[in-house]
Amino acid sequence: MGLAFSSNSSAEELLTYEHFLKMVFEKNLDLKIESAKLDAAESQTKKLNIPPPMIGYMRMTDESGSANGFEVSQMIPFPSKVSAGRASRKFEADSQKEVIVGMESEIHAKARLIYFSIWQGQAKIDALKEKKDVIKSHLQLARAGARSDSFLKIHLLKTESDLDLLENDMMSAEQDLLERQIRAAKFANIDPIDFHPKAEDPGLIQLPTQKSLSAPAQIESTKLILESFKAREQEERSSWFPDLYLRYQEIGKTEMMPKISEIMIGVSLPFLFPWDASASADQATAQRLQAEYILEQEKRRVDSEKETLVARATFLRKQLDNLNHNLLPRAERRMKLVRNLAPRDLESLQDHREAMEAFPDLKIKVLDVRFQYEEAISELLKFSRSRSQ
Repeated sequence: MGLAFSSNSSAEELLTYEHFLKMVFEKNLDLKIESAKLDAAESQTKKLNIPPPMIGYMRMTDESGSANGFEVSQMIPFPSKVSAGRASRKFEADSQKEVIVGMESEIHAKARLIYFSIWQGQAKIDALKEKKDVIKSHLQLARAGARSDSFLKIHLLKTESDLDLLENDMMSAEQDLLERQIRAAKFANIDPIDFHPKAEDPGLIQLPTQKSLSAPAQIESTKLILESFKAREQEERSSWFPDLYLRYQEIGKTEMMPKISEIMIGVSLPFLFPWDASASADQATAQRLQAEYILEQEKRRVDSEKETLVARATFLRKQLDNLNHNLLPRAERRMKLVRNLAPRDLESLQDHREAMEAFPDLKIKVLDVRFQYEEAISELLKFSRSRSQ
């Protein structure tokens, strides 16, 4: 048996889950920031890190006159330096793509939980109102017999105090709902002043499939970062290899000197000063090792969290099924039976109140357990590669 709740305020405008999700993906600032990072990373993959050529103008003057000339020079890095550097930047860009995949999954999961929290807050207020009506009706029965019975007077005073306490619970629930609406507005990057939507039950979500959790974006992103560090290590180790230098120089002739053309081909000799190359290579190796440890640590963390969350969600789902299919229907039947009976003494009056209150109390219990279940699923969906979950 499921729960059905009416709107707690007819003045609120209905906001469907699909509309809220669309609004979040269009306006969420975290996603925009990560997309901008991806654009920056992809722009870096176009670079080859080859210095641009240099061209210079020369003018030579001697006793025989003046001659003009020019010089063109170009440095060409060792090929493995260029290829490894570009590969490193390509892996970084691919890693950022996986970050966005993970971000989208996380935003989808948070958006659902935030939307559900608004509905749950509204439904809880409705259940508290129902409980308030139950206590008010019970007070009418208690007052009818409390004139001559001191024990009934005590019961009446306690019930009146419980009704006052319930008013505080309702005010707390309303404040909590307002905070949830403000949180939803912030998450969707909209003005919270006029954002007081009425939500509807998005439906009970199922556990994500093992297939959708098999390759979390968080792990894939860390793997690509490791590949980037491996490429960077290869680039730094290539710093031992020589770079090629080309130069062409041409000077016009004078009366005393013929036209001169000069070609120079040279190579750098980094191994003559090995400390710089060695230090850079050692640093790159250390960074690569660190990335390997981080990947292993991330795998352990994700596997541990997934196992914990699956166990928690499974346990909470069993609680929900027990509440919805066993406890709640039984409480509803008791309420209907007691409603048609007239209490004749204190004991029967107490039984009346307990039976009448059990149904709205169980509704609230269902809402609380359902929220815990949705929280566990939301955390699990962060490791899912599918936004359709």
